[in-house]
Amino acid sequence: MRSNAVAEIDLKSLSYNLGIVRKKTGNKNILAVVKADAYGHGATEISNHLIQQGISRLGVAFTNEAVSLRESGINVDLLVFFDRDNFDECFRYNLTPVIFDLDTARRFDKEAHRRKCKIAVHVKVDTGMGRLGFDIDKARTVIPKMASLKNISLEGLMSHFSDADLEDKEFAGRQMGRYISLVRELRQKNIVFKYLHMANSAAVLDMPAAHFNMVRPGIMLYGYGGPELKPVLSLKSSVLLIKKVPTGTPISYGRTFITKRKSVIATIPVGYADGYNRRLSNCGEVLINARRAPVVGRVCMDTVMVDVTDIPDVRIGSEVVLIGRQKKEKITAADIAAKIGTIPYEVLTSIGRRVRRFYK
Repeated sequence: MRSNAVAEIDLKSLSYNLGIVRKKTGNKNILAVVKADAYGHGATEISNHLIQQGISRLGVAFTNEAVSLRESGINVDLLVFFDRDNFDECFRYNLTPVIFDLDTARRFDKEAHRRKCKIAVHVKVDTGMGRLGFDIDKARTVIPKMASLKNISLEGLMSHFSDADLEDKEFAGRQMGRYISLVRELRQKNIVFKYLHMANSAAVLDMPAAHFNMVRPGIMLYGYGGPELKPVLSLKSSVLLIKKVPTGTPISYGRTFITKRKSVIATIPVGYADGYNRRLSNCGEVLINARRAPVVGRVCMDTVMVDVTDIPDVRIGSEVVLIGRQKKEKITAADIAAKIGTIPYEVLTSIGRRVRRFYK
């Protein structure tokens, strides 16, 4: 099923943002993050374009995401961040797992021995995120044990910042210090990783000391996190119906909006099933004829109503921009996130699969 909404993906902006990554990091290796369907932009198409731009490593959250990319013809290195039990798929599809416990490492080693091969892995250490990875103290003893396993190759050592996007970098600096200390200790034991990576988008933009020899840009590729970046996605629809209503007319569920004047209400066939958040009820805006039209009443599953009383020449079929630009006016995912108390990541990844993606 398809809705009336279209997500336009500007591949030139994606290339531009990738250029910013390269400018910030010099000749560092880039592992481009395309998890969550490339943050709602379409993982296969985004991955193919990044590969055309010279990217040879991609990161996904789960094995099924990597398998989907492989089956679509993606042949570059694929790092899987969060899975631990999909051994068969990792070997069959030539995936690189992230390891965060010794038992999983031993099981991969055993399976690789059975298959008479070696498998490259990246090891995750927790420097302060509190999510996944070996605690630093434990890593000092566990990683040498992993290094002794004959059928796995310790290709990368990674960690993750919890707040590199804050102006105050004190805690991020402590995280980086823990990571560097571990790297030095392991080198003294002749354990040397090919790739050292910790820098997410925020660190790429604002923590050059954390770039090491690989970076993991995610949200910045899609245009968010810094003023120099260009949003890649626009979300558009068109006017489905126009109604002239009298003063005192309730609009949408719950009668949370009642007209205070004679009004012209346009119905747009986009709703929370498409990722247009219900919290935008009575506070969101869309662009029609390069003017801002306020959302009135509750956002419905498949529709949203906007007040176009003060916008001339609105017709059935008029273009509606929910995210993007019309002439000098624009609405970004960051603008929407600020209205509903979230982050651009959620706004972008919530855009539903029934919304058609169009690449230009």
